[in-house]
Amino acid sequence: MTARFAQLTDWYGEDGFHGTTWITWAEVKAVDWDEPAEKTDSRLHEYRQTPDGLRLTGKASWSPAFAKAVGLETGEHRNWPEGSQWLVGDTLYRAVTIRRRHAVTETGEWQPVWKAMEALAAQHGDDNVRLVVWFDD
Repeated sequence: MTARFAQLTDWYGEDGFHGTTWITWAEVKAVDWDEPAEKTDSRLHEYRQTPDGLRLTGKASWSPAFAKAVGLETGEHRNWPEGSQWLVGDTLYRAVTIRRRHAVTETGEWQPVWKAMEALAAQHGDDNVRLVVWFDD
């Protein structure tokens, strides 16, 4: 792995990547996917009424219509309490506390990673398979 980091340093410079971390398959399997975040999502969840009930249509980090309706200044953000909601036109805005499973869904983009790790763990053991990541700027 040291050779790979040296190569990345050549490509991106000394400060081009940082925050190396890893997780084993045993740790992934032990994750409590229903654990809630420490505070509500900073993006209000937007819903629209459909014949089948409310449907999530997106998340807004900033909505001019919502800001105007509740008296926020341009760019002002607040951390609303769980369950707070406002109907603005035909859009319902709701403060929601997400859970780990909302960020990393079973059928989402991480599914191929989990399948590969699971297959490798079946051969090499849960503690011998590790996902290594780092962050770039």
